Amino acid sequence: MGKQVRKLVLSLAVLVCIGAWAGVVATFQTTDDIATKTIALTIAALATEGLIWALAIIGGWSMFANRKALFARLFGRKKATKEA
Repeated sequence: MGKQVRKLVLSLAVLVCIGAWAGVVATFQTTDDIATKTIALTIAALATEGLIWALAIIGGWSMFANRKALFARLFGRKKATKEA
């Protein structure tokens, strides 16, 4: 059951984020009002922040604690060897 809940929360966060950014695109194409554009961008930024926090909570804090090794593995960099 726990895995399904995590998947549901992550899917919901991704959908909200995509919807918010789609709203920004629609707002920028339909209006010239700077206040409306600012509100749309603020909502999208908050949705993105929520997605990042959802990923952090679901992914676990250890991923962020070990981010140097994670980035090295993701981008194919080898660990720097210590020279004596």
